[in-house]
Amino acid sequence: MSNKKANNVLETWGNETTMNLNAIIYQNILSSPYFRSLYNKKTFHEIVDEIYNEVYVLSPFVKGTQPSTAYCCLFKMWTLRLTIKQIENMIDHVDSPYIRAIGFLYLRYVCAPAQLWDWFQYYLEDEEEITISGGVNPTKITIGKLCRMLITEQKFQNTMLPRIPVPIARDLEKKLKDYDMEKRKTSTRRNDRDRDDRYYSRDRSRDRSSSRRRYRSRSRSPSRKSYRRDDRDDVDDYERRRRSHSRHRDDDKSLSRDRYSRKRSASPDYKRRDRYRSRSRSRSREDTRRSGSRTYSRDSRY
Repeated sequence: MSNKKANNVLETWGNETTMNLNAIIYQNILSSPYFRSLYNKKTFHEIVDEIYNEVYVLSPFVKGTQPSTAYCCLFKMWTLRLTIKQIENMIDHVDSPYIRAIGFLYLRYVCAPAQLWDWFQYYLEDEEEITISGGVNPTKITIGKLCRMLITEQKFQNTMLPRIPVPIARDLEKKLKDYDMEKRKTSTRRNDRDRDDRYYSRDRSRDRSSSRRRYRSRSRSPSRKSYRRDDRDDVDDYERRRRSHSRHRDDDKSLSRDRYSRKRSASPDYKRRDRYRSRSRSRSREDTRRSGSRTYSRDSRY
């Protein structure tokens, strides 16, 4: 049981009384009526609820040197001596970003500088927003930018932060630089992969569309129809040639018949036969008239 408690204790450094706060803000917090109203709140969860209900800006002062609600709650948390699990609960809280922000401020003021990177490195890209200064034009930043600010700068909203030893500060700077470089490489690889995926999907879609076009061209291909059309064209050409040939042949026949009739009419034998035929026809008509007149005369006697 004692080992579990020992593992849950947050290693702190600096002034155990002032929480490494600036002397002015420390004295103003102690004399603040709001901070005195927090005496009745004895548990961690009560202070968390107080932050949720009352904190809307993270600046150290409200007006002049009057301490803000956020810093009064921050120092109240120090009087409780938070454990590692309680700090983790604060910086991962889902109800209010100000609960998280006060948790990071707590770490920056009291945590051993050599351990700051282990706490802050996982939140450098956090996009949840908070307001760090109020007024007509409030200033908003993300939790990730707040974490960067706390481990790289010596002031927060014109209030001095605990001094980080130079070797540790250089190490933090180097780790942050390496982190950003690795982040850029990862982002570049991700962008390249996304671009390759887009190109691949575009090529696939282009292949699919070309395949569909080929399929449509095959399905709509006029090969059979064109074949039939070509056959009809061949038949039509054949019919035209045949009709033209038959017309020429008929013209030739009629021309030859005309020539033959002219030759035949011009011959002496044809003329004699024609006179004989005309004479025979006239005799036949005369005989017919005579027979008819005789029949009529016989009938008239009765």
